[in-house]
Amino acid sequence: MGTLIETSDLLTNTVVVLGTVAWAVSGAMAAARHRLDWFGVVVLGVIVAVGGGTVRDLLLDLEVSWIEQPWPVFLAAGVALLTIPPARRWATAVDQWQIVLAADALGLGLFTVLGCDTALHAGTSSVVAVILGVMGGISGGVIRDLLLTRTPVVLTGEIYALAAIAGAVAYVLLLRTSISPVGALWIPVLLTFGLRAIALRRAWSIPAARIDRDGDG
Repeated sequence: MGTLIETSDLLTNTVVVLGTVAWAVSGAMAAARHRLDWFGVVVLGVIVAVGGGTVRDLLLDLEVSWIEQPWPVFLAAGVALLTIPPARRWATAVDQWQIVLAADALGLGLFTVLGCDTALHAGTSSVVAVILGVMGGISGGVIRDLLLTRTPVVLTGEIYALAAIAGAVAYVLLLRTSISPVGALWIPVLLTFGLRAIALRRAWSIPAARIDRDGDG
């Protein structure tokens, strides 16, 4: 069972570039929406962009990828800076938040697949690869929300982690077929992105676990 890392450096780097850009936009736009200064926008954009990969690599006991090759940090910083002018033009909070959600969904799909791929390449089982893929995918959004003192979206009942799980499982299963590496990459990414986008548009959510005030359930 091959992986993207084994198949093509270009394909793997493409995922990293696109995922880094998506998460940098998500973090920077969210920072601008909360009226942080330009330095805060850049810092949050960078932290969000590399956060998921950092969590993934630490759990796999690998050298953190951006420490070995720091170009994603510079890419994220540049993207975050470029996000500031359009953030000022999109004056309404609704417009800004839509960009955050779209970038978040794309980053979620890309980094979920990359997390699965990295885990499989490191020799984990398919089940562990799915778990690490999901953790790598959702970590950027969790870090962003915590730094902005918001409840992480993954804990609010939205179809977020479930979308990542669907993409991770699809990727692991597709690797067992004769599909091309490009197909194995983009089908799970689009599945994750599509599920997240549809859930947002139709306001799908996971039912809340309600507890009565007297604590009896």
